[in-house]
Amino acid sequence: MSTLTWQRLTIVGLVSLTLVWLLVRTMDQSGATPPHVPWSAWLISLVVAGCALVFGWQVRSFLKGKRPNLSPLRAARTAVFAQATGYVGAILMGAYGGYALGLLDGWSHGPRREVIISALIALAAAATMVVAGLIAEHWCRHSDDDEDRGEASPA
Repeated sequence: MSTLTWQRLTIVGLVSLTLVWLLVRTMDQSGATPPHVPWSAWLISLVVAGCALVFGWQVRSFLKGKRPNLSPLRAARTAVFAQATGYVGAILMGAYGGYALGLLDGWSHGPRREVIISALIALAAAATMVVAGLIAEHWCRHSDDDEDRGEASPA
C-alpha cells in the first residue's frame, strides 16, 4: 500500500474543485438558487478527523509496545482509514472551495455571502481531515519497514 502524498491529495482536490466550480457556475447562470451548506458538514468532518487521530494514536502505541492487545488487522485497517480520511478530506476541500469560488461574484448579496462563508467553514473542517489523515497514517508506519526498504509504509 503506497503512502499518502501531498501531490496526489492536491490533484484530487483540484479535480474536485474544478468540477464543482463548473457545476455551480452552470447552476448560477441558469438562475438556480444555491443550497446552504449544512452546519453538520463541518461537524462530521471534525468528528472523522478526530476518529482518525484517536485510532492512529492507538496504533502508534501498539507499534511502540505500549498496547500489546491491539490486533494487527485493526492496525492495518486504521492505516486504510487514515488514507481514506485524507482522500475524502481532499475531495471535500475541493468541493467546498469550488462551491465558494463559484458563488464569489455574489458576495455583495447577503444570502449568497452566508452560503460562501458556510462553504469556507466546511472547507476548513475538511482541511483538518486531510491533516488528520496524514498524521494518523504516519503513526501507522512500521519503523522496521523503514529500515528494510528505505521508505515508510503504513502498517
